[in-house]
Amino acid sequence: MWPFKEPSLRPSGYKRRCPMSDVNCPLERLTQDAIEAARHGQWDQVIALYDQRAAQGLQQSLSLEAIQSLVESDQWLITRIQEAQAALKRQLLDIQDQRRKLAVLKRQWGECPTTPVRHLLTI
Repeated sequence: MWPFKEPSLRPSGYKRRCPMSDVNCPLERLTQDAIEAARHGQWDQVIALYDQRAAQGLQQSLSLEAIQSLVESDQWLITRIQEAQAALKRQLLDIQDQRRKLAVLKRQWGECPTTPVRHLLTI
């Protein structure tokens, strides 16, 4: 769970039924599904849902309210992506630091870090 406020695609107290003819509902549903996928770290699914949303959005006109709610959701998702990227970068830097320390230890013990490890198989 993220410690941030999650986007609401509809203002509080706003109750709207989703008739089949309403063009905003599929886009909102795809966006909500993408947000849920992002919460679970399913970034490939997020990309697929946004591709679907883009294809549907090109064919439909949107109200200003719908555009604003989609932008709010997009901003929330962009922030989550940036946080995930920052976490991955921190992990990669930590791994790089650990590798440096391991190379130092290997040198101290007289093992050359570029020497390939040989496995001997005896029968």
